[in-house]
Amino acid sequence: MTPLLLLLLAQATASALAPPQGGAVLSLAEAVDLARTRSPISAAARARAEGADRASAVAGRLADPTLDLVFENWRPWAADFEPSRELDVFAVAAQPLDLFTRSGRKAEARGVRDEAAAARVRTEQEVVLETVRRYLEVLRGRDLEVALAAQAENLASIVAAMERRVIEGYAAEADLLRFRAEWARAENMRVRAGIERDRAEAALTFLVGQPLADVRLTRPDLPPAPAGDPDAIGEEALEYRPDVLAARARAARARGTLSLEDGRRWPDLALTGGYKRTAGYDTAVVGLQASLPLFERNRRARALAEANARAAELELAATLEQARAEVAILVRAARSLQARLEHLDEDLVRPAEEARLSAVTAFSEGAVDVLRVVDAERTHADARREALDLAVEAFLTSCRARLAAGLEALP
Repeated sequence: MTPLLLLLLAQATASALAPPQGGAVLSLAEAVDLARTRSPISAAARARAEGADRASAVAGRLADPTLDLVFENWRPWAADFEPSRELDVFAVAAQPLDLFTRSGRKAEARGVRDEAAAARVRTEQEVVLETVRRYLEVLRGRDLEVALAAQAENLASIVAAMERRVIEGYAAEADLLRFRAEWARAENMRVRAGIERDRAEAALTFLVGQPLADVRLTRPDLPPAPAGDPDAIGEEALEYRPDVLAARARAARARGTLSLEDGRRWPDLALTGGYKRTAGYDTAVVGLQASLPLFERNRRARALAEANARAAELELAATLEQARAEVAILVRAARSLQARLEHLDEDLVRPAEEARLSAVTAFSEGAVDVLRVVDAERTHADARREALDLAVEAFLTSCRARLAAGLEALP
């Protein structure tokens, strides 16, 4: 884990704004497990995938037969009516053979099944990433709120000192007003940071299914970026990325639909057999039914299916190209952000802290350089916020890159 991430995500500040240290503890891995278990979005995706799998298993079966049962010459009101001699009975069953459409229905159902399975994987990954993001936002919000509260407290002390200097005639009232405005600005930022933290906690509470007001969140280790050549990783990722799998499934489903519509242009055969009783004679009925595709021949449906199949193939090609580039970019971005974190403490956080301490020390020794103190406070707050934002971005980018490379988001 980088020194900066330890500084940013593992630093515990003693403050009334921080959650109780002796209460319940929720790690990031535990939060992800809870979200996976209870997420209604993931449950809905699993239900759709299971239903599509069951539907695919029965897609190749023959269609159900039909039965026609007809009674003719029924005259119950006639006194001379004799049902056993005069009643005509026809009972004929027809069984469609599906000679030309069964393979298309099976291919179409397999495409739907595979697309639902890919959607399930994509949804579960989105739930994991959303949980990680909200967890880190809560940590960031708590740390930032503490830092801004400390800044506002420091400015309040400076304002009090300036008020005494103005009364004693050692400082101008304009300088006092400048410090008061800066203190009000710091208070506004603290309040807004608290609102953002509340929103993140509410979102994380929904995901994990438990309140977080008295829960202490632990500081996670930065997951390593995928190793290897980014372009090679992008090529290998095409075998398991859910968006690519979904695009391939849509193309397969479109081809299955085209096969189905092509099969419907041929005669749809059905075997018929049954029983007939006419004029007191019992006979058997055997026949063959067939549609006569002489005119329309399913041309309209076939044209639409052909267009959809071509469009699905083009969309698949576009998805493949986009996925290759996206995975490679994610891997490079994760490595770049992690490398930047290695030097951010030395390049940004520490200089801003030293500049702030220098300006405050000079002020406490009697120097009245309002702009220097105000700028140092602002620079320190901005550096702290930028460092926290970069740490969160690096963590999320690494998780996305790992998922894109077929790895677990959290090792």
